[in-house]
Amino acid sequence: MKKITLILGGIRSGKSHFAEQKAEFYSEKPVYIATAIAFDEEMKLRIAMHRQRRGVRYETVEAPYDITGPLDRLKDRTVLVDCLTLNLSNRLLANEEHMELEELIESDEAYLEDIHEIITKNNLNVIFVSNEVGFAPIEINKLGRYFQDLQGRWNRIMAWYADEVYMVQAGIPTLIKKKNLFPFRVSAPSYLLPTGAIENVTYLMDKVDDIQLLAFDSTAQDPLFKKDTLMTLEYLAKESGVTYSVHMPVKPKLFDHFEKRLDAACFIIEKLSCLRISTFSVHYDLPDGKKWQGLKQEEKRGIEDTYIKFFNALKGKFPGIDISLENTETPLSALDRVVSGCGISYCIEIGHLLVQGWDLAEIESRLEQASVVHLHGWEEREGKRQDHRPITYDRKIFKLLESYRGILTIENYHKLLFEKSLEVLGEYF
Repeated sequence: MKKITLILGGIRSGKSHFAEQKAEFYSEKPVYIATAIAFDEEMKLRIAMHRQRRGVRYETVEAPYDITGPLDRLKDRTVLVDCLTLNLSNRLLANEEHMELEELIESDEAYLEDIHEIITKNNLNVIFVSNEVGFAPIEINKLGRYFQDLQGRWNRIMAWYADEVYMVQAGIPTLIKKKNLFPFRVSAPSYLLPTGAIENVTYLMDKVDDIQLLAFDSTAQDPLFKKDTLMTLEYLAKESGVTYSVHMPVKPKLFDHFEKRLDAACFIIEKLSCLRISTFSVHYDLPDGKKWQGLKQEEKRGIEDTYIKFFNALKGKFPGIDISLENTETPLSALDRVVSGCGISYCIEIGHLLVQGWDLAEIESRLEQASVVHLHGWEEREGKRQDHRPITYDRKIFKLLESYRGILTIENYHKLLFEKSLEVLGEYF
């Protein structure tokens, strides 16, 4: 995951320690690019202290003058550069007799641009440590003034490139910039608050990119389908820029009430036609009492044929809509024939895959065909796995989602659970 983090701070502020915590959060074996030169006994001691704290957790590379070479030899790695200040001072001391300030500025800007291009090209997650010099008094000598000027410029340029910037003071990090928080579009259900859709959308519209409307009741009496409600939802979407995704009804079962289920789906699609709908998600349920592991091949084929007939009927009546098929009781591969046969997309329910123990390796090859991914945590209670709990840190799953650009729905149904899940995602991305 290409990402740049800049960590600023004064001397002994704790910036290096915080940077190491960040690097170890992302990787079990980060690369450490050391820029210090042991030119006296005090510096040797300082370097030794840093090495002792890092232990064997890092792959260390020394690059006091030019870090582009080591960066260019890495790909898809987490890298800690400690620090830019020493890198700058080493370069400045090597060139002070040959270059004036304007030349140094031009040379350093090109150097930092090269660093940024390499990070992007090689998909690196790089954490830079640098000293903040903006609060220091102006140096009285020429070299000191050059250093302050260049350090300020380096910090400004790297802060511009950075996805995250922190200021560390007295060991306490403060986030001062964060952009492009997630590579995907975040969504949440319209039932985090125990109120109606309008109140939930109002709460969510500045926190997410998409809002999942829960259309479990397909009758005209559902408050969601009232004219005033739809007009308000349309207005809120235009004001905030959010889209809506729709969770279609799960009852009656398709196998016993095909026409009734089809009519219900058509009713919902027509009623919500005034809104910008990203996708209509439909459960891939099995007949009552059936388990995927116990089905014969002809039974699986019959289930597939029923869903293909259902989706072809919907696509025939509403050719422009996006329909996504959600795994609920099966491995993800069980959806393949229906998805490819109807020209629809996947709704990858990672939470169900986790709870039911299906193979997560099936996700990666189908992620590009997914309109939406559902994610939630689970807990073991009284010998049973309970889903729709807050998301927990899972590097394997988060790594998969780095390349995903569709909708990721945090499927929690309470405000506090959603906020906790969002915080966990934010820590990684």
